[in-house]
Amino acid sequence: MSPEPRGPKGPEAPQRLAVPGGHLTYETGGRGTPRVFLHAAIADRRMWDREFAAGAREHAVVRYDTRGLGQSTAATAPYSDVEDLSAVLEHLRLGPAILVGCSNGGRIALDFAVEHPSAVKALLLVAPGLSGFDGSTDPEGQSDYSSDGARTKEIYQAWGAGRKDEALQRLREYWCSMQSGQNLELVRQMMRDNAHEIFTEASAGHNRALDPPAIRRLKTIRVPTTVLSGDHDEPTCGWIARRVAREIPGAEFVPVTGADHLVNLSRPDVFDAALARLSSK
Repeated sequence: MSPEPRGPKGPEAPQRLAVPGGHLTYETGGRGTPRVFLHAAIADRRMWDREFAAGAREHAVVRYDTRGLGQSTAATAPYSDVEDLSAVLEHLRLGPAILVGCSNGGRIALDFAVEHPSAVKALLLVAPGLSGFDGSTDPEGQSDYSSDGARTKEIYQAWGAGRKDEALQRLREYWCSMQSGQNLELVRQMMRDNAHEIFTEASAGHNRALDPPAIRRLKTIRVPTTVLSGDHDEPTCGWIARRVAREIPGAEFVPVTGADHLVNLSRPDVFDAALARLSSK
């Protein structure tokens, strides 16, 4: 259904939605064509502060924290990210939505799009994850996959050895090297606040994998899709982003100079332009 008028257009106070095993903390605002913002696994819904506030002036906007991150409860039993997103949209009675997903949020958007195509109006994917992706079967990027894996292992070993400040600093440099000013402080705060889930994946480990995964179903997606990929992101993400754009019919791939993993924060001008183009389709 299309969203009903919500009264004031500004963002509303955070609310909780009961889901199996806990709750999701979400925020809504505005009215019009729905935009749903799905955050990265190194962050929480705060990464969309600017976009959420601005979008509420002309659109219905939604953002929420995934399990174990931000203010949503940790998962202790199997759950589904796809079912969580579906629960949010059904609870808010929102019709086909533009899904804006970064990293793991992009993975959720893709999983949802192949499972619930009629509920999606368009996709803006920022360095998206991809369910079913296995670098060992992709010969082109083997060198990047190996070097990225080794670097990630070192960061996680630092965390496991109790060198938490070092691990957080190296994690920030790895994913968000182009941030500065208030955005840099926001990234650092989100990583500190969510460090346990980031390094242990205690909640994410309970997510039920999509079967069959999205990597085998990308060609079924028939909505306008744009994929953004920063040139300062870790290389594996670039390989995945290009594959997603290549396999979704008609998808637009946009390489973004001067951007890291969180393109909306490092190059907001490019992000805003891409979202505006999709919204006009």
